[in-house]
Amino acid sequence: MKNWLKNYRWHLISWATFILYEYILVSLILKIRSPILNYCIHYIINIVLFYVHAELVLARNLRLKRPAYLSIIIFTSIEIFLHTIIAYFADRFLSKTAIISFDNLTTVNWKYLSVTTWRGIYFLLFSTAYYFIKSYIQQKQRTVELEKEAIEEMLKQKQMTLELANAKNAYLKAQINPHFLFNTLTYIHNSTHKSEPRAAEAVRYLSKLMRYALECEHGPEIMPLEAEIHQVENLLRLCRIKQPDLYIDFVYDDKIIAVEVIPLLLLSLTENMVKHGNLSQPEDTGKIIVKLEDGIFSIQTSNLINTGLNDTGFHTGLENIRQRLFHTYAEKASLCARVKGKYFEVLITISL
Repeated sequence: MKNWLKNYRWHLISWATFILYEYILVSLILKIRSPILNYCIHYIINIVLFYVHAELVLARNLRLKRPAYLSIIIFTSIEIFLHTIIAYFADRFLSKTAIISFDNLTTVNWKYLSVTTWRGIYFLLFSTAYYFIKSYIQQKQRTVELEKEAIEEMLKQKQMTLELANAKNAYLKAQINPHFLFNTLTYIHNSTHKSEPRAAEAVRYLSKLMRYALECEHGPEIMPLEAEIHQVENLLRLCRIKQPDLYIDFVYDDKIIAVEVIPLLLLSLTENMVKHGNLSQPEDTGKIIVKLEDGIFSIQTSNLINTGLNDTGFHTGLENIRQRLFHTYAEKASLCARVKGKYFEVLITISL
């Protein structure tokens, strides 16, 4: 009820003002007096006519792609006829209940009918003006909303243009920074390969790994496995320079080197094994087995669990691999990680 009053408060104020104006004009100036009930019933009839004409007849026929003017004329004529008849019988009802007495209502009074008809036309004109004023206001509000949306869209386009420019700048910086880094690594390698050959060799392997990682980041979504196999071997050589007692068996068939899969898959598994596994036992080495059988590409790893280390990072790495597999292969790929006794095993399969 509160919301209804809020939404229609200007209607109520306008009708109250109009009725007060007519009452003063008729009663006080023209000295024509009628019972209050007579006023109430006739105003109810007129107000109903007002809204029926505006909200039904005009609204439904003028909002079409091709306005139905003939329908408006027909329905308006019906409205005037019904208004006149209803008002006439309302007065007859009032006269029979002795609230108001009009002797000439017992027969058809053409002057009364003409006045009542004009009264109906009078309210229809008000209703038509109300409809067009309301439509104009709604159209103006819609225009303001469209202009606001256009401005917001323009701001979004400018923001996207700015973000694109920032991304291009970031990309250029990303190209410049690695170039500087690789030149520095090359300098370090050339300066130390005679005095510190192991350190120089470590720098060389690190440079190859970083270059490959950057190529994968800006390269195609899938790549031949051959390049990654070489980088896994480089990673193992680099790790053995720092940790000579690192034992991993890396087994693969020559036929898999041409298989195309997402990059950094095999390399990420190897890096996590080195970081989190116990690979210092020559009699119980870590294992990486890569094979292709009946169209199923698989990577299987197994290593002793290093109980002295926190394995949280390993689980994060596996989850990243799982998401990348799902993004590229959906249901065609799977990753299974489990603890089996004192070993941690991972099996990745991709249906090619």
